[in-house]
Amino acid sequence: MPARILACVSALLLVTAPRCFAPPPLVTGDVPTADKQTFEWYAGVRYQESESGVPARLLPFTELVYGLTDRMELTFETAGLSKDHEYGLSDSVVGTKYVFLKETERRPGIAGSFELKLPTGDESRGLGSDEFDYDLRLRAQKTWGWFTAIGNAGYTFVTDPEYGGVTTSAENVWLLTLGQEYQVAKKTKLLSELYFVSREEPGEANRLAANIGFKHKLRDNFTVHAAIGRSVREENRGGPDLRVYVGVKWEFGAPWRKREE
Repeated sequence: MPARILACVSALLLVTAPRCFAPPPLVTGDVPTADKQTFEWYAGVRYQESESGVPARLLPFTELVYGLTDRMELTFETAGLSKDHEYGLSDSVVGTKYVFLKETERRPGIAGSFELKLPTGDESRGLGSDEFDYDLRLRAQKTWGWFTAIGNAGYTFVTDPEYGGVTTSAENVWLLTLGQEYQVAKKTKLLSELYFVSREEPGEANRLAANIGFKHKLRDNFTVHAAIGRSVREENRGGPDLRVYVGVKWEFGAPWRKREE
């Protein structure tokens, strides 16, 4: 039985490791919302290796964001998950973000977000946790010329998940991030971030990791972006050994936008 439980916990960690919900390519989430009555569609692929070197792939990853007002947006995120020779729909996420203070020359922008993880993945095949998680995040952002700093502080309420008929104990998760954007050309930004995620399983190591990446606008409404990163702790404690994301972002107006304006 202990071996079975250990195997279940290891598989479960792969499924639930991406608890840091934010539009790609970074873990850090920005403050501005999608323009009112405008959609933002993200599509891409993500590859991540755990501390043990076992891979999990989101193929494809997709997120749809809708600007409800000039301060509030709604989001839906889902992905196909490939792991341990199994493939299917992973757990999905719905959420909202609200801008409390818009950024000005003198003050940073401040926003808050709430996201709910839905148990849409097949728990029996190791593709989901069969439980709900609740994520709260506070975001701040300020731009000085060509440089933008973004900070996040988040807390995820984790429901004790079940895998293979075994219920495991899980701890709620803290998230702290510091992200940077560098405007190196009119249509190109370089990205970097350092982030901390507290352990979810008792006895596991906390995660301290970094990513670097870029965003490049091919058109005014179409962006390609990518990021790569890994743990910055000794021997990659807390993981990940490797995290890679490559994708695109497409912005388009809602069909009803012109009729209402």
